[in-house]
Amino acid sequence: MDLLQSVMNSSSHAMFTLDREGIITHINRQAKNRFGLFNHSRYSHAAGRLEPGDLVIVADSAIGADDGNLRPADLERLGIQDKKICSGDMFVAIGAFDLPGSKPAYKFLPGRDADVLHLESVHQGTAVRASIGNRIALAAVGETEYVIRYFRSIGQMVVIDGKTGQVKFWQENGYSARREGVGNLLRGGAYIAKSPDFEIKVEGYHFREFFEGERFERHLAQVMSGQVPQYEDMEYEINGFELIASILPVPGGALPESVIVKFRNIEDIRVTIMERNNAIKSAERKYRETERSVRPDGNAFAALFGIGTATASARHHAYKLSQLDCNVLITGESGTGKSFLARAIHQAQPRKGPFVTVDCSTIAPTLFESEMFGYVGGAFTGASPKGKAGFFEEADGGTIFLDEIGEIPLNIQAKLLNVIQNKVVCRVGSTKMVPVDVRILAATNRNLKEDVAAGRFRQDLYYRLSAFSLELPPLRSCPEDICFIIDNLMEKIQQKYGMTRKNLSGEAFSKLIAYDWPGNIRELENVLESAVALSESDIIYAEQIRLESEPVRMGLKERLKIEEEKIIRQTLAQCGGSRIQAMEQLGLSKTVFYGKLKEYQIE
Repeated sequence: MDLLQSVMNSSSHAMFTLDREGIITHINRQAKNRFGLFNHSRYSHAAGRLEPGDLVIVADSAIGADDGNLRPADLERLGIQDKKICSGDMFVAIGAFDLPGSKPAYKFLPGRDADVLHLESVHQGTAVRASIGNRIALAAVGETEYVIRYFRSIGQMVVIDGKTGQVKFWQENGYSARREGVGNLLRGGAYIAKSPDFEIKVEGYHFREFFEGERFERHLAQVMSGQVPQYEDMEYEINGFELIASILPVPGGALPESVIVKFRNIEDIRVTIMERNNAIKSAERKYRETERSVRPDGNAFAALFGIGTATASARHHAYKLSQLDCNVLITGESGTGKSFLARAIHQAQPRKGPFVTVDCSTIAPTLFESEMFGYVGGAFTGASPKGKAGFFEEADGGTIFLDEIGEIPLNIQAKLLNVIQNKVVCRVGSTKMVPVDVRILAATNRNLKEDVAAGRFRQDLYYRLSAFSLELPPLRSCPEDICFIIDNLMEKIQQKYGMTRKNLSGEAFSKLIAYDWPGNIRELENVLESAVALSESDIIYAEQIRLESEPVRMGLKERLKIEEEKIIRQTLAQCGGSRIQAMEQLGLSKTVFYGKLKEYQIE
């Protein structure tokens, strides 16, 4: 064995090499296995052709696709003359070959409407059947099943000798390389013998004897002639297999001396995607186990923040505040997960009791007081004579989450301040004070400091709420966490709709990572939900990722600016807003420090 052959056999890729004339000079075992150039069956059959009277069993997932270019007209050889059958239909049949007057049994369905197709019959006292389903093409004679698994399409055929009643041929992986597709054999083609460990010799033969694919052959000719330097990771269909292949020249003067072809099956890539997802899950699981040993019940925060260092301080701060029975103000851009964080705090906190969510942006100004604090019977015309408890009474003993708190009218803000200070509410139409024990979690995407300065939000209420605060970072500032957040969202979406597991292709995953997500986690969830719905297979491709704009990768300069702004904001927070202390801690001059504040619009 020469050195090149040894190197090729040690590769995880399937590979073969061609000389300038297109003759195969080397091929590794992975390629032979992939194209079925080894026979691994424990059964044997002799070489031959279909003869009149042979019983033919066919299971075809899509007529004309990876089945020897089977045509509906070829089925006349089995006595099937149904003009409704079209290319692309899923098809099963049991019929005699070239036997006038015989009555075949068959079923077909348009491929886009078909999931499973099954047909049974009896031949000379033996049960025979054909079926397609769950990516398996099966033809069976008695208890013996001949199975081929497939990714997109396949054509399986088993033939029973009309004279002896014995199986004389069955389809196995590699039939395209051997020109033994269903269409080839029905049109009179021959098949070769099979026996355990039989190997087809391909070295020394032209590649077209075993491999065919229009696009592949065109690209190969372009590389051989020097028109194109090389092709890498291109999609091809070779012998009906969906492949990702590279065509790489071996220099030899003005034109390549030879070429190396290496490829992976699309289904192999699906396995790689699953391995990547499992690696992400494994890393996340290890992180959660560590978190659990340090801080019990901290997992909900990892689901929101991921595990990156960029969000570590926010994650730890959130968990600490969840363990304190204090009011918390959650800020951040729209879609950063403020509602999710409020629920995570509720789940992790020692305080039990109800969790009441109030979306302040959806309540009419005239109804705020009665909705928040309740009303007594007769307070409103047409209202219940018994009155109604407000949100605060409903949350007594538990937690109330005031989402979009910046939308509360000023007159209600004063009453809310009274509830916080005195822990009592007074229903509309009553003078009776009702004690309430409620923890308040509030959220806003507005700048409440600006609202206070503009007179739109009470300063005393702001300071009551912001004594303990959390700012959720935008998704673009923590790209290292996106993969973990994607995995959590995919699991959530698939559970929501009761769907089987779907995986992102590498290109789709890269597209998601490259995007800057102006709508943050909410936008990411919407995009993933749409992609899951659009995907008809268990792989989601880049074309099914619908973004508002094309993803733009940030350069080093842009990334450093994001980090710089984050450090300045965090330092100011640690120094209680003192600019002098922050400036000293960061080691910046007054001119540079205030220039940075202006650049990043930090007030």
